[in-house]
Amino acid sequence: MNKNILANFIGKFWSILSNFLFIPLYIRYLGFESYSIISFTLVIASIMAIMDSGLTATLSREFARSDTHFNEKLKKYKTLETCYFLIVILLIITVYVSSDYISNKWLNLDTLTPDKVSDYIKIIGFGFGFQMIMRFYLGGLMGLEKQITANKLQVGWGVIRNALVVFVISTIPNLEVFFLWQTITTIFFTFIIKFVLEKKLKLNSFSDILPKIEKDVVKKIWRFALGMLLISLVAGLNLQLDKILISKFLSIEVLGSYTLAVSLSTALLMVVNPVSAAILPRFTNLYTKGRIVESSLLYSKINSYTSIILFAIMANLSFFSEQILFIWTGDLNIASNASIYLPIISLSYVMLSLAVFPYNIAIANGYTSLSNKLGLSSLFITLPGYFLATKYYGGIGAALVFAIVQTLITIIYIYVINNKFLKGISLTTIYFRQMLLPFLISIISTYGFYLISLSLFENRVIMLLYIFLSVSVSIIISLLLLKNKDFIHFLRHIYKIMCKKKI
Repeated sequence: MNKNILANFIGKFWSILSNFLFIPLYIRYLGFESYSIISFTLVIASIMAIMDSGLTATLSREFARSDTHFNEKLKKYKTLETCYFLIVILLIITVYVSSDYISNKWLNLDTLTPDKVSDYIKIIGFGFGFQMIMRFYLGGLMGLEKQITANKLQVGWGVIRNALVVFVISTIPNLEVFFLWQTITTIFFTFIIKFVLEKKLKLNSFSDILPKIEKDVVKKIWRFALGMLLISLVAGLNLQLDKILISKFLSIEVLGSYTLAVSLSTALLMVVNPVSAAILPRFTNLYTKGRIVESSLLYSKINSYTSIILFAIMANLSFFSEQILFIWTGDLNIASNASIYLPIISLSYVMLSLAVFPYNIAIANGYTSLSNKLGLSSLFITLPGYFLATKYYGGIGAALVFAIVQTLITIIYIYVINNKFLKGISLTTIYFRQMLLPFLISIISTYGFYLISLSLFENRVIMLLYIFLSVSVSIIISLLLLKNKDFIHFLRHIYKIMCKKKI
């Protein structure tokens, strides 16, 4: 499992690193309004991904099950794949048909013409459709616990799609060329990943390749898949509605600034997503074998470490928001405009991240009703809340609604999952020791570093190193004050080694 976690970390690290490396270059070569259009297309991609219908999660879960025969897994794979292709075709057609309305009636454009933006949306509809299919195949590899292979392919796709395009747009600074490149490379990698997955499954005959839908498979998985669809639908609305309404009521440049803060905050997901991808099959395996206590201990240990790291990063994103954005983009005006959103959005992503492992436990047990109930209930806040907050308070209003809703959902979600599936872990341990204390320690530690930095540093490189030091110190202080046994044991081991060297 450790190798899989490392592989997933590298894969997710590359994804986050891509944002840091390439977004400033996209802005430099294409302009900030073009980057804002790119941001809006990512919202479209997220809306399309909602219609995944839970099929990727279903495939990953079925491949990870220890109580299912291999031939049964193959039948489920072909059925899910066929359903997925039908859904993606429908989505591509929908995006293509609605592109004119989106560009003419929805977006508040400045220099770009609606006809051009309509063309861009048509292109990305194909690209994101194939990206969904590609992630479906990657989900299959993850379920087979082939995370190393999956992440190699994902990193390769990211390098060609997001890195090499920089050389293309530096020569031809055209947004249409940008979207065409990303679409073509995605289609190419989709077929490569499909080939790798089916080689692992040993599918060779012509009958194995033909699309098919097995009725008995549909009967077995439809409840779980439908539950996942509802989860995706509600989560998608909660995560994207702020950006959808910003694109409607405010200028496209405001959406760009808001999305910059979101992109930076996604660094927090890098802490949990690699571990989540590796540990979901393990949770599934443990719970299907009835090893509940072992699963609970594993959850508690992982959650302790990740919460400390998450709050340390969040505190620094909050206090050093403008400095970090300037280090990243090199543009003081862009940094100033986006920095007002970063403290609120980073808190939202911490709470979102803290819900990932309880969510994994729920999925491992096939328990989707809680996510649906919470998500549907939250819509009573988000639908009117985002509308009114965005219309009257702009991007700050949208960010505040996002933070409030995500915090409430996470607190309730942890409470229910703890009572239902976790044994021997008190809520006091989770809420107080693993959430509140790391938060307070990180805020106090980082504030001290912030006060010192006000009169010391102006150089971007030195400031980056200083912020990295601040994050590291916050993590170490939290580990020591919370008496993390593994960390203390590690320090004692280092101390003994140093003493032996002196002798």
